[in-house]
Amino acid sequence: MPNQDYPGVCMSCSTKACQVVAPDIEAVRERVKHDPITGYTKNVVNNLTTAMGDKFADEYEAYLAFDVVKAAIVMGLKNGQKIDLGGLGEFNVETVNGQKTVTFQPAPSLNAILKE
Repeated sequence: MPNQDYPGVCMSCSTKACQVVAPDIEAVRERVKHDPITGYTKNVVNNLTTAMGDKFADEYEAYLAFDVVKAAIVMGLKNGQKIDLGGLGEFNVETVNGQKTVTFQPAPSLNAILKE
């Protein structure tokens, strides 16, 4: 399955027969460095950097990890897959009045937090 954000990176192959090769990671990092980190994404990036400071050199490294998650979700949705993120919920594509739309069904544990 090709990936529109990371050309040449397959997000679903799990076999050694896959012929897809990784792109120039430095080019991907350079692109991410120029994306503004705003809104709640900034909070996510800050938490990743704090929680795993030994894994990320700076906030842009953490944003790169977040960006890869976004790309995986988008590719799954474009390929008609249900994206189940354990403990968070499911993203899905539904057709409403002839228009495709993304839906999100929160996990029961997420809904339970709101009832506390």
